[in-house]
Amino acid sequence: MTDVHYHVLEPARNRNGEDALVPFLLGARHGPVTISARDVARLDSHRLQILLVAEKQWASEGLPFLLTDTNGTFRAGLERLGLASDHFDKDPLQ
Repeated sequence: MTDVHYHVLEPARNRNGEDALVPFLLGARHGPVTISARDVARLDSHRLQILLVAEKQWASEGLPFLLTDTNGTFRAGLERLGLASDHFDKDPLQ
């Protein structure tokens, strides 16, 4: 069985625009992923786009892509950016 790759999102992207999420996802390709949003203080459109593309990629490969520990700030950010607050609660493989 393949080990699950685990990552905790930082509260916000760095001022230089880089996000540790990108290298994590590149290194975790072709394996199950769990990402914790427990520390997110602000969800911006760039980070959301990365998460949505990754979610779709993992689903196309039939691999688990779980986003856990979504706090109120993260959920409010989803709504502010046009998604349902429970978007990542749904299993894209079903």
